[in-house]
Amino acid sequence: MNKTTKLITVLIFALAMSACKKDVKPTVDEDTTNNNDTAVVDTTPVRTDGLICCNPDDLTNPASLLSQRVVYFDYDQATIASEFREMLSLHARYLQENPSARMTVEGHADERGSREYNLALGEKRGYAVANLMRAQGAAVGQVIVVSYGEERPDATCSNDSCWSKNRRGVIVYTAQ
Repeated sequence: MNKTTKLITVLIFALAMSACKKDVKPTVDEDTTNNNDTAVVDTTPVRTDGLICCNPDDLTNPASLLSQRVVYFDYDQATIASEFREMLSLHARYLQENPSARMTVEGHADERGSREYNLALGEKRGYAVANLMRAQGAAVGQVIVVSYGEERPDATCSNDSCWSKNRRGVIVYTAQ
């Protein structure tokens, strides 16, 4: 009878432990179909007709909009300012014309707020950039979003000037 009691106790303990499984949300997400809490994306087309697009050499040509890779955000926001829309539309057009091209959009936040909050805000910023480019014609599989939150600051001082540099989305081409 002692063995039966021990066996039942172990089974109950194992059952209780499996019921307490903790779901952990990864910070890197390639599936964008379930991200409904991101910022509203204005999908109004931006005219890029007059711009010559899209040569892979333009990605490194400082005179080209394609060499620009950073989108800055206002404090506690994930809304893309109009000044970045033309650049993002051109990147989307580049992705359309180069189906083998791939990019990662890195979402960042300043140091204010908790680590968890800043990771979530960085993710929203990354998806705001990715969703705008997808709305402009980039394929879903071409754009991956990752959030670094406050973990990779561009500027390390603690004032408004530095914080504004850290509130950003960064485009990194992984295949051209």
